[in-house]
Amino acid sequence: MFTISVSVKGMPQALDHIRRVRKAIEDSKDDLAFAALNRAAELFEQNFMSEGGAVGGWADLADSTVREREALGFGGEHPILVRYGDLRNITTTSLKAAGRSGTFSATDNGGKTITVTLKANRGVLNVSALGEKAINQEAGDDRPARPYWFVDGNVQQAAREGVVRKLAADIGRL
Repeated sequence: MFTISVSVKGMPQALDHIRRVRKAIEDSKDDLAFAALNRAAELFEQNFMSEGGAVGGWADLADSTVREREALGFGGEHPILVRYGDLRNITTTSLKAAGRSGTFSATDNGGKTITVTLKANRGVLNVSALGEKAINQEAGDDRPARPYWFVDGNVQQAAREGVVRKLAADIGRL
């Protein structure tokens, strides 16, 4: 017959730390969702700057659009989806820094609007874009889709990285 005895020092402290970590995660679900969005928005911005490079490239502008842009004093063929910069700023740049529920909106000199609304609830983050400028995300009768928001493996990985970084920073402060 054998008797085995185990003594563990610091177990109450370890269990207490685990409880604090669990509470920190539970209390920061919305913050974690925003950390994921912030990191994903970096890829959205890169996609925007590469004129859809992450989604296979955006279709060239129609000749009539090129003429319209030139008449308004903008570059004819490029950059696609950029005249005043509002669409990119509201749908990507602002999301890289977003940290709470709210609305970002802009109206350009031509009267066209873009509004992005963020609503977080217990770690679920709903992001929506509305306005005349939001139509570019989807194809229409007379225009090709030029998606600036997309989800692929790279965006999923970036979102995970954002969450891991936030968790590591939060846990490091405990």
